[in-house]
Amino acid sequence: MTKFIKIQSKGVIDTQAFYLLGASSKRDDNSKIGFFGSGLKYSIAYLLRNNIEFKVFTDYKEVRFSTQKVNFREKEFDVIKVDDKETSMTTEMGIDWEPWFVIREIYCNAIDEGDSKISIVKQKVSDTDKCIPIEGKTVFYIKITDDFQSIVDNWSNYFSDERKDVLYSDENSNKIYKSSEGLIVYRKGIRCLYVKEELPLFNYDMNWITINESRVIKSDWDFKYGLVKFLKKIESKKIISHILNCINDKWEKSLYWDNYEHFSYTWVEVIGNKTLVPYENSGFWQEIIKEEPNNYVILPSSLVSGLKKTFVDEIRVIGDIDGEGKSADFKQLKELNKKQNFLLDECLNFLTKSGYNVKFPIIVGDFLNSKILGQAKNDTILISQKVFELGRKEIVSTIYEENEHLISKFSDETREFQNHLIMNTISLMEEKSNIYL
Repeated sequence: MTKFIKIQSKGVIDTQAFYLLGASSKRDDNSKIGFFGSGLKYSIAYLLRNNIEFKVFTDYKEVRFSTQKVNFREKEFDVIKVDDKETSMTTEMGIDWEPWFVIREIYCNAIDEGDSKISIVKQKVSDTDKCIPIEGKTVFYIKITDDFQSIVDNWSNYFSDERKDVLYSDENSNKIYKSSEGLIVYRKGIRCLYVKEELPLFNYDMNWITINESRVIKSDWDFKYGLVKFLKKIESKKIISHILNCINDKWEKSLYWDNYEHFSYTWVEVIGNKTLVPYENSGFWQEIIKEEPNNYVILPSSLVSGLKKTFVDEIRVIGDIDGEGKSADFKQLKELNKKQNFLLDECLNFLTKSGYNVKFPIIVGDFLNSKILGQAKNDTILISQKVFELGRKEIVSTIYEENEHLISKFSDETREFQNHLIMNTISLMEEKSNIYL
């Protein structure tokens, strides 16, 4: 039994479409899938090059394809002929094409023309020819070889029209499907990206994707930015919940979630009263999370940061002192021990008696980076509990430096801060000596 893939569409195709390279009436029409004008020619070249039986009918007329050998610079080529008319094309066109590209191109053209239909025609040896024309239609019949059979058997890996696992669809026909083996992204129902090694949260069918002449995504960066923008605006609690619960080991983890596109308010509603924890340093908070695991959501730091940028105080981030919620690098002690309380009081008394005013509150805890002894954040002095093992001078020095950072607004290791400290020291000397320079 011989089987054919049958692809039909409304109207009668102009035979020039088979040999006029670069000609496309769809280039300026964003509603169309194809617009480069080369795919159909490459498809014909592939079929002829691989000796695959096929037929094309426009209304009741069969378009006949053949080849003629031509020598060019001591090399022989098969020049394509359409209805016995020699063209400037050879069967070498699209030399690196895969079988599914052929089905993709012809099917895309059929969809663009309207009233498209794809089916399988089975023909027994005893049957008369079942590859027949249809009035008012353009019809392609392509013999199913092993390679084409694989496409038929795994149709949803290439086209989304038969997928029943839609999780979300918007008014622009952008769709989100359940994830499958590998990352599959469609544009208007036609696959434009496939990465077998990736494990995504979803498969996507996005009309806004820009493709190149090979019908694959033109810019990886633009696609990822556009996808994040799309997912941020989504208002489906089901989709958002799945992202929040499962993203840490999925492909979407690496997306640029902290760009300046805003999230829909539905994200806040789904997060509720839970506290966000940056995945990259979640181990630092392990003991705290263990106490009440249901009160925390571990997410990629870029997603945590993006949510914090949009919602600010409506989003709680563990260790969030600076208001950005990305690093979550400081863990506050619940209470100081007797030694720490004693030393802190001693050092603050020393500073007060020396005429130095500590203007900001002090919080003691642990930094994710163990080398950090102090930090100035959000009008607060943060000091590591390790500093208490280094003696009073180190405690005073740390408090003094961070207090001056907050007063001056200058950063560490800058000439401006160095000058500020020098001038501050001179001012203190003036006060003590009653000599003013």
